[in-house]
Amino acid sequence: MIDLHHDLLSILYYCHLHGREDYLKEWIQNFHKENVSGLLANLYYMSKEEMKKEMGEKEIDVLEMFQLSTTLFQKYLPNVPVRFSIEGCDYIHGVEELEELYKLGLRNILLVWNEPNRYGSGNRGDYGLTDEGKEFLIKAIDLGISIDMSHMNTKTFFDTISLIQEQKSLGKEVKVLASHSNSFEICEHPRNLNEEQIKALKEVGGLLGLVAYEPFVRDENYKEDLKELYLSHIEKAVSMMGVDHVGISSDDMTFSIALFGEDYGNMVFDYSNIQKELKDLLMTRYSEEDTNKILFQNAYDYLLKEELK
Repeated sequence: MIDLHHDLLSILYYCHLHGREDYLKEWIQNFHKENVSGLLANLYYMSKEEMKKEMGEKEIDVLEMFQLSTTLFQKYLPNVPVRFSIEGCDYIHGVEELEELYKLGLRNILLVWNEPNRYGSGNRGDYGLTDEGKEFLIKAIDLGISIDMSHMNTKTFFDTISLIQEQKSLGKEVKVLASHSNSFEICEHPRNLNEEQIKALKEVGGLLGLVAYEPFVRDENYKEDLKELYLSHIEKAVSMMGVDHVGISSDDMTFSIALFGEDYGNMVFDYSNIQKELKDLLMTRYSEEDTNKILFQNAYDYLLKEELK
């Protein structure tokens, strides 16, 4: 399985910061060819208040955090295929720093987290892509950084779709995805994508990672089995985008209990056995070939294969 969104870079950084190598050494046992054999490893940035809660008074230095966490990744997981990601570009000070991060290995960005920032708005903001955001995304595209649409509010999402279409019309190759989003029609969470957004993502050739985290799988309208409902999200995405544009993401939040004493909700699968559980579930609806596409091949071909040349 390839996990299209896992906050492993943040886990690596915070374990180092808080002296929790014990937890880290236990957690990284999940990454091997029989379970999670590749991933988009993410370093997240939230609001100032939330970052302060996790980091204390430590100054936020994106370059330092990214370099340290990716170095730790290579130390502990040197043979795991990876695309390094940053979620929430609030603390990246313009295109020059973005280029420095690219040189350090950054290959995927989520422009916003939930809050609005100088570049655009997450689902807690009401404006769209700013002029500075357009410049930032164009620089990312020119560098070969994939553009991740998860967390954008509707205005920022469609502004970004328009910009991607413009850049593609100029002959540029643009890698685009929504790494951890589900169907809004099934679960009315503001972080999920409605049908119009999913169609737009398909039109630009994007990849959709269906996220196995309960708040984005089930709301009060649905009480059925969590795994079956998650499968409904996959089936809806396949019906709208085709099986070649669908993948899996965990956004596994269980680390928050161990590191911060916060329980943010249930995961659909046990991460230590996620590949087997997913395969067993997908094989109830899909052929072995299509199951492999959803679990591994689509994400590998689109996002990781080129990095491993």
